[in-house]
Amino acid sequence: MSTKLKRRAWLKSSMLLTAGLALGGAPVAASGLKNPFTGEVVIPETGKTVPVRLNANENPFGPSRKARKALIEAVATSNRYPFELQNKLKQMIAAAEGVTADHIFLGAGSSAILTMAGIAYGLQKGAILSAYPTFQTLMDTATYFDCEWEQVPLTADHKHDLDALAARIHPNTRLLYLCNPNNPTGTLLDATDLRNFCASASEQVPVFVDEAYCEFLDQPEANSMTSLVREGKQVIIAKTFSKIYGMAGLRVGYGIARPDIAKELAKYGPRLVPVSTTSLQAAMASYGDQEFIAHCRNKNAESRKYLYEFLRQKGIGYVPSHTSFVLFPIEMEPAAYLRDMRTAGVAVRSWSFSGKHWCRVSMGTMQDMEAFARAFEQVTAK
Repeated sequence: MSTKLKRRAWLKSSMLLTAGLALGGAPVAASGLKNPFTGEVVIPETGKTVPVRLNANENPFGPSRKARKALIEAVATSNRYPFELQNKLKQMIAAAEGVTADHIFLGAGSSAILTMAGIAYGLQKGAILSAYPTFQTLMDTATYFDCEWEQVPLTADHKHDLDALAARIHPNTRLLYLCNPNNPTGTLLDATDLRNFCASASEQVPVFVDEAYCEFLDQPEANSMTSLVREGKQVIIAKTFSKIYGMAGLRVGYGIARPDIAKELAKYGPRLVPVSTTSLQAAMASYGDQEFIAHCRNKNAESRKYLYEFLRQKGIGYVPSHTSFVLFPIEMEPAAYLRDMRTAGVAVRSWSFSGKHWCRVSMGTMQDMEAFARAFEQVTAK
């Protein structure tokens, strides 16, 4: 790469990291330097924020009491750089995952981990391979550097088509991205099938597995692909404190990879302090808090059950979900549907694929879900 091209790539990556364009997975090229979530939570007629936010898969029950206590206490030492705290959190995660601390790299949410990978592999040109639809942050970041995004449609039951993905790997494939459970469909792949696929595919290309929603499963460890990292495979795992731990605004995520890969990807993140003192302390207080995780998992399941029943009563099919959101088809044109739902006080998300329009609604409190039901009745009755 020439000096001129290197400088151009450096400028692009600096702009991307500084502006945080990858937040939320909105297309980088389309979003420019704008926050893609801004318009989603604003009531058109008044400009006020909608009272019920079910568009970003936020956990309404977090942070935990332990995290809040640690957060407050951490303010007193926030005048110091958290070098030791970073190492402590890495060591905690490494011990739980059965790896050494040099397998762990931190970021401001898993979006930062995805962005690092998007830059690292996007700069190699070639192509990033993934299913579609899926969470787009990594691919959107890579395409910002003129890397191709090759998409493989989901199966009829809205899951990753592993056979089709395997067939699409070619010499110019730089990375294979998988999101499991998948966002926005909420579908889950069989753990044995996925493990065998990743083990085989990683012999050809690096495989990135986004496990942001894995902790919502009854057996998250059994469904994680971390064992492949322990075996020395070219597999990268992304996890986050944003979802089950309810810390989306505190921005803590981490990657798990072979030390050589972890070191390379970390080059594309903040050099010294990727996560603040307060966030690190909250994360350490939360990590492995099984009582709080079980509470959130149970509340999430209750809200999901309520939504399933509401949709069944309306005669609307849905994609069975293993996550904190549910996807179902809508008849309305998406822009009008989202606008009218915001006017009714509820923010949700929409997609269009497989010849249909879809709504993705995040699981909130039971009061949130009841508000969604009322808004949906009002909007679709027009």
